[in-house]
Formats: sequence, C-alpha cells, structure tokens
Amino acid sequence: MNIHTLGPTGTDSYRAAKHYLTNETLILHASFEEIVVNFHNYRGDKIVMPVAFKSNKLDGVDWAEFNYLNWMNLEIEKTFSLPLMTMSLVENTQYQRNIALIHAATEGLMKRYLTKRDLNNASGPSIVFAPSKIVALQDFIKNQNRFTIISEEQFKEIPESSDEKYQIRQALKPQMVWVVYKIL
Repeated sequence: MNIHTLGPTGTDSYRAAKHYLTNETLILHASFEEIVVNFHNYRGDKIVMPVAFKSNKLDGVDWAEFNYLNWMNLEIEKTFSLPLMTMSLVENTQYQRNIALIHAATEGLMKRYLTKRDLNNASGPSIVFAPSKIVALQDFIKNQNRFTIISEEQFKEIPESSDEKYQIRQALKPQMVWVVYKIL
C-alpha cells in the first residue's frame, strides 16, 4: 500500500507521513493539487494531509471543501497532532522583486504581518504562491524576492542565512492536525 503526500523530502507533510508510516511506501508529490485531482487513481492507497491545506491552483478548494466533496470516496482512517517545524517570516532588505512568495496555507500569516507593518497597499509586495515552503525558499533566494515564510531549520541550513540582508522578522510555531485518508 502507498501513502501519498506533499514533497520534497523535508516538508512538514513528509515528516507527518513518516511519523504515521508503518509498512506503506511513501510517495511524494510536487503539490497537493497533484494528489487532489488524481486521488481516484490511487484507490486502496492513503493520503496524509494537513487540515491547513489550501489550494492556490484549484479555486476555492481547501481541506474543508476537499473533505466534504469527497466523503463518498475517502474514509478518515486516523487524525493526529504533530507540530509544524518552526516557520520564519523572512525579509530580504535588498530585494529585487517586491514579492512575498509563500505556500498558500500561510497566506493569512503573511497578510497579517503586512497589515501590521502597513505594507498591505500599492507599495507593498504582491503575494505569490509556491507549492511548498521548500520551493518558496529556493525561489526567494534565486529571484531575490522581498518576503517569504519558510521552515526555520531549512533556512538556517543554507549559506545565505548568514547574509545580513535576510532578516527574520517573525518566528511562527503553529500546531497542526493531520488527516490520514484511505481512498475507497
């Protein structure tokens, strides 16, 4: 049996699936949307996803919609609590693109920060989505974006984290509930 979740290795979803894993094979996907639109191809398998799932590709689809719309095809096998890795809201003080590149599930956190800093206006950054915090981190560095929300541990592992232009503005430590679905 297979368990499907968001990759790459190192995502919170990967950690949650490894936490739950017994003798299943873990299959990592580039986005949750890839799983959501194809879950019917995975009958008999399982999906591990956070209740914070929010799609930036499928209009209006979040965990609640996914759960409600697929009640006949999915069975909740287990739920469990596992904290997310500490997240850092990072600002590039010498940015080239006035963009906040984030995972869609962290949009509310970014909007709250921008509003408190009076950056939720025309001079503030545009919010753009990445399929995972790892991809957001890579693009944040490569394209010199202004803001991101990423896993602190992964940020501190890269050499750029010691560059003074990258300033951690907030540490975020949310709890998370994970759902393991069996696909019928």
